[in-house]
Amino acid sequence: MSGRIVWGMVLMLCAPASVAHAQWNLARLTPGESRVQLTAGIDPAVIPSIGYSRVLSLFGATSQVGVEGGVVAGEAELRDYRAKITGQVQLVQYGSLRLSASVAAITRGTSNDVFRAVNFGADVGAVGGLYRRRWFVAAEMGFDKAIVTHFTHTQQYRDLWYAEAKDGWYVENGGTWRFGATGGVTMGRTELMLRAGVPRTQGGETLPIPAYLSVGMGVRF
Repeated sequence: MSGRIVWGMVLMLCAPASVAHAQWNLARLTPGESRVQLTAGIDPAVIPSIGYSRVLSLFGATSQVGVEGGVVAGEAELRDYRAKITGQVQLVQYGSLRLSASVAAITRGTSNDVFRAVNFGADVGAVGGLYRRRWFVAAEMGFDKAIVTHFTHTQQYRDLWYAEAKDGWYVENGGTWRFGATGGVTMGRTELMLRAGVPRTQGGETLPIPAYLSVGMGVRF
Protein backbone atom coordinates (compact mmCIF):
# COMPACT_ATOMS: atom_id res chain seq x y z
CA MET A 1 0.00 0.00 0.00
CA SER A 2 1.44 3.38 -0.95
CA GLY A 3 2.08 6.11 1.61
CA ARG A 4 -0.41 8.39 -0.18
CA ILE A 5 -3.19 5.81 0.14
CA VAL A 6 -2.39 5.22 3.82
CA TRP A 7 -2.42 8.99 4.47
CA GLY A 8 -5.77 9.39 2.74
CA MET A 9 -7.28 6.59 4.79
CA VAL A 10 -5.94 8.07 8.02
CA LEU A 11 -7.50 11.44 7.16
CA MET A 12 -10.85 9.69 6.76
CA LEU A 13 -10.42 8.24 10.25
CA CYS A 14 -9.13 11.36 11.98
CA ALA A 15 -10.93 14.26 10.30
CA PRO A 16 -14.18 13.98 12.29
CA ALA A 17 -12.53 13.02 15.57
CA SER A 18 -11.84 16.51 16.84
CA VAL A 19 -15.51 17.39 16.67
CA ALA A 20 -16.43 14.86 19.32
CA HIS A 21 -14.25 16.45 22.02
CA ALA A 22 -16.66 18.82 23.78
CA GLN A 23 -15.63 21.69 26.06
CA TRP A 24 -17.73 22.76 29.05
CA ASN A 25 -17.83 25.67 31.49
CA LEU A 26 -14.84 25.32 33.82
CA ALA A 27 -16.45 27.76 36.28
CA ARG A 28 -19.27 25.23 36.83
CA LEU A 29 -17.09 22.19 37.56
CA THR A 30 -17.63 21.02 41.14
CA PRO A 31 -15.82 17.92 42.47
CA GLY A 32 -18.29 15.11 43.09
CA GLU A 33 -20.70 16.10 40.32
CA SER A 34 -21.33 14.15 37.14
CA ARG A 35 -22.50 15.12 33.65
CA VAL A 36 -24.28 13.36 30.81
CA GLN A 37 -23.72 15.07 27.48
CA LEU A 38 -24.98 14.85 23.93
CA THR A 39 -22.98 16.39 21.08
CA ALA A 40 -23.40 16.52 17.32
CA GLY A 41 -20.68 17.52 14.87
CA ILE A 42 -20.94 18.41 11.20
CA ASP A 43 -17.80 17.37 9.35
CA PRO A 44 -19.62 17.12 6.87
CA ALA A 45 -21.73 14.14 7.99
CA VAL A 46 -23.75 14.46 11.20
CA ILE A 47 -21.81 12.68 13.95
CA PRO A 48 -23.82 12.37 17.19
CA SER A 49 -22.04 11.33 20.39
CA ILE A 50 -23.08 10.54 23.94
CA GLY A 51 -20.81 10.71 26.97
CA TYR A 52 -20.50 10.66 30.74
CA SER A 53 -17.97 12.53 32.88
CA ARG A 54 -17.17 12.87 36.57
CA VAL A 55 -15.55 15.89 38.25
CA LEU A 56 -12.69 15.16 40.65
CA SER A 57 -10.08 17.03 42.66
CA LEU A 58 -6.65 15.82 41.52
CA PHE A 59 -3.82 17.04 43.75
CA GLY A 60 -5.91 20.11 44.50
CA ALA A 61 -6.71 20.82 40.84
CA THR A 62 -10.26 20.56 39.50
CA SER A 63 -10.31 17.72 36.95
CA GLN A 64 -12.79 15.55 35.09
CA VAL A 65 -12.63 12.10 33.55
CA GLY A 66 -15.14 10.57 31.19
CA VAL A 67 -16.08 8.21 28.40
CA GLU A 68 -17.66 9.05 25.06
CA GLY A 69 -18.87 7.22 21.96
CA GLY A 70 -20.27 8.25 18.59
CA VAL A 71 -21.28 7.04 15.13
CA VAL A 72 -22.04 8.64 11.79
CA ALA A 73 -25.77 9.25 11.38
CA GLY A 74 -27.75 8.51 8.23
CA GLU A 75 -26.94 6.37 5.24
CA ALA A 76 -23.48 7.73 4.53
CA GLU A 77 -21.03 5.65 2.52
CA LEU A 78 -18.51 6.15 5.28
CA ARG A 79 -19.59 3.99 8.21
CA ASP A 80 -17.63 5.54 11.06
CA TYR A 81 -17.56 5.02 14.82
CA ARG A 82 -15.34 6.03 17.74
CA ALA A 83 -14.98 5.61 21.50
CA LYS A 84 -12.86 7.71 23.85
CA ILE A 85 -11.61 7.84 27.41
CA THR A 86 -10.99 11.50 28.28
CA GLY A 87 -9.34 13.52 31.01
CA GLN A 88 -9.12 17.27 31.62
CA VAL A 89 -7.38 19.26 34.34
CA GLN A 90 -7.56 22.97 35.12
CA LEU A 91 -4.02 24.35 35.19
CA VAL A 92 -4.40 28.09 35.81
CA GLN A 93 -7.07 30.38 37.23
CA TYR A 94 -6.79 34.16 37.50
CA GLY A 95 -10.15 35.70 38.30
CA SER A 96 -12.49 34.61 35.51
CA LEU A 97 -9.60 33.60 33.24
CA ARG A 98 -8.88 29.87 33.16
CA LEU A 99 -6.61 27.51 31.29
CA SER A 100 -7.01 23.73 31.10
CA ALA A 101 -5.32 20.81 29.35
CA SER A 102 -6.92 17.60 28.09
CA VAL A 103 -5.86 14.15 26.93
CA ALA A 104 -7.87 11.32 25.39
CA ALA A 105 -7.25 7.73 24.34
CA ILE A 106 -9.25 7.00 21.17
CA THR A 107 -10.44 3.89 19.37
CA ARG A 108 -12.15 4.45 16.04
CA GLY A 109 -13.12 2.52 12.98
CA THR A 110 -14.49 3.00 9.51
CA SER A 111 -15.61 0.87 6.58
CA ASN A 112 -16.59 1.50 2.97
CA ASP A 113 -16.36 -0.18 -0.43
CA VAL A 114 -12.56 0.09 -0.42
CA PHE A 115 -11.38 -0.91 3.06
CA ARG A 116 -12.18 -1.53 6.70
CA ALA A 117 -9.96 0.02 9.36
CA VAL A 118 -9.62 0.27 13.11
CA ASN A 119 -7.30 2.83 14.67
CA PHE A 120 -5.86 3.46 18.12
CA GLY A 121 -4.69 6.98 18.83
CA ALA A 122 -4.41 9.83 21.28
CA ASP A 123 -5.57 13.44 21.45
CA VAL A 124 -4.00 16.25 23.50
CA GLY A 125 -5.34 19.77 23.72
CA ALA A 126 -5.55 23.04 25.61
CA VAL A 127 -8.34 25.57 26.03
CA GLY A 128 -8.24 28.97 27.70
CA GLY A 129 -10.58 31.90 28.03
CA LEU A 130 -13.11 33.80 30.08
CA TYR A 131 -15.37 31.64 32.26
CA ARG A 132 -18.33 33.06 34.21
CA ARG A 133 -21.03 31.12 36.02
CA ARG A 134 -23.64 31.62 33.28
CA TRP A 135 -21.45 31.72 30.15
CA PHE A 136 -17.97 31.25 28.78
CA VAL A 137 -15.92 31.94 25.65
CA ALA A 138 -12.49 30.48 24.95
CA ALA A 139 -9.89 29.61 22.33
CA GLU A 140 -8.68 26.06 21.82
CA MET A 141 -5.99 24.08 20.08
CA GLY A 142 -5.16 20.39 19.96
CA PHE A 143 -3.47 17.55 18.14
CA ASP A 144 -5.05 14.20 17.26
CA LYS A 145 -2.47 11.46 16.53
CA ALA A 146 -3.33 8.21 14.75
CA ILE A 147 -0.75 5.93 16.38
CA VAL A 148 -1.47 2.51 14.87
CA THR A 149 -4.09 1.42 12.32
CA HIS A 150 -5.15 -1.98 10.99
CA PHE A 151 -6.42 -2.03 7.38
CA THR A 152 -8.40 -4.78 5.65
CA HIS A 153 -9.03 -4.26 1.94
CA THR A 154 -12.28 -5.34 0.32
CA GLN A 155 -12.41 -7.81 -2.53
CA GLN A 156 -13.92 -5.08 -4.69
CA TYR A 157 -10.80 -2.97 -4.19
CA ARG A 158 -8.56 -5.91 -5.08
CA ASP A 159 -10.58 -6.71 -8.20
CA LEU A 160 -10.77 -3.15 -9.51
CA TRP A 161 -7.61 -1.43 -8.25
CA TYR A 162 -4.81 -3.45 -6.72
CA ALA A 163 -4.93 -7.22 -6.38
CA GLU A 164 -1.74 -7.38 -4.27
CA ALA A 165 -2.91 -4.96 -1.56
CA LYS A 166 -1.69 -6.15 1.84
CA ASP A 167 -3.78 -6.15 4.97
CA GLY A 168 -2.15 -5.46 8.32
CA TRP A 169 -0.98 -2.94 10.90
CA TYR A 170 0.50 0.44 9.97
CA VAL A 171 2.23 2.70 12.49
CA GLU A 172 3.08 6.42 12.53
CA ASN A 173 0.09 7.22 10.33
CA GLY A 174 0.06 10.98 10.93
CA GLY A 175 -2.39 13.24 12.67
CA THR A 176 -4.39 16.46 12.57
CA TRP A 177 -4.11 19.81 14.33
CA ARG A 178 -7.15 21.87 15.27
CA PHE A 179 -7.44 25.60 16.02
CA GLY A 180 -10.75 27.14 17.00
CA ALA A 181 -13.07 28.79 19.48
CA THR A 182 -15.71 27.51 21.85
CA GLY A 183 -18.42 29.08 23.98
CA GLY A 184 -21.53 28.24 25.92
CA VAL A 185 -24.35 29.30 28.21
CA THR A 186 -25.73 27.74 31.38
CA MET A 187 -29.39 27.43 32.35
CA GLY A 188 -29.75 25.78 35.72
CA ARG A 189 -28.10 22.36 35.47
CA THR A 190 -28.12 22.40 31.68
CA GLU A 191 -25.28 23.70 29.53
CA LEU A 192 -25.37 24.50 25.82
CA MET A 193 -22.07 24.53 23.92
CA LEU A 194 -20.86 25.59 20.46
CA ARG A 195 -17.45 24.89 18.89
CA ALA A 196 -15.99 25.86 15.52
CA GLY A 197 -12.56 25.96 13.98
CA VAL A 198 -10.17 24.77 11.31
CA PRO A 199 -8.21 21.50 11.13
CA ARG A 200 -4.77 21.06 9.56
CA THR A 201 -2.68 18.02 8.72
CA GLN A 202 0.32 17.14 10.86
CA GLY A 203 2.44 19.04 8.34
CA GLY A 204 0.18 22.11 8.43
CA GLU A 205 -1.68 21.54 5.15
CA THR A 206 -5.38 22.22 4.60
CA LEU A 207 -7.68 19.21 4.88
CA PRO A 208 -10.31 18.31 2.27
CA ILE A 209 -12.87 19.22 4.95
CA PRO A 210 -11.68 22.78 5.76
CA ALA A 211 -13.60 23.42 9.01
CA TYR A 212 -15.35 21.74 11.92
CA LEU A 213 -18.49 22.66 13.84
CA SER A 214 -20.22 21.02 16.78
CA VAL A 215 -23.01 21.75 19.23
CA GLY A 216 -23.69 20.05 22.54
CA MET A 217 -25.91 19.87 25.58
CA GLY A 218 -24.81 18.65 29.00
CA VAL A 219 -26.82 18.04 32.16
CA ARG A 220 -25.10 18.03 35.56
CA PHE A 221 -26.30 15.94 38.48
